[in-house]
Amino acid sequence: MQTQLTIRIENNLKKEAQAVAENFGLPLSALIKAFLANVVQTKKITLQEHNDDYLDVIIMSACRDKKIASRLEKLASLAIKKYANAL
Repeated sequence: MQTQLTIRIENNLKKEAQAVAENFGLPLSALIKAFLANVVQTKKITLQEHNDDYLDVIIMSACRDKKIASRLEKLASLAIKKYANAL
């Protein structure tokens, strides 16, 4: 059984993402499915670090939602505990 996922993103971001997907010979939906499948399989969100502040803006917007902010705080706390000895 499948379900539909609806998201709102900036038109320019969608166009750029479609172009990337097309370079791999994929529709945008396949690229998004692959990303979500990877997150589920690895239990990690792996994003390449770059100097663009765009990701920070997305995270700050998400933090305005108290449930999401609480989850992010819990994840940060777990990460700090897990990697404290590595620092």
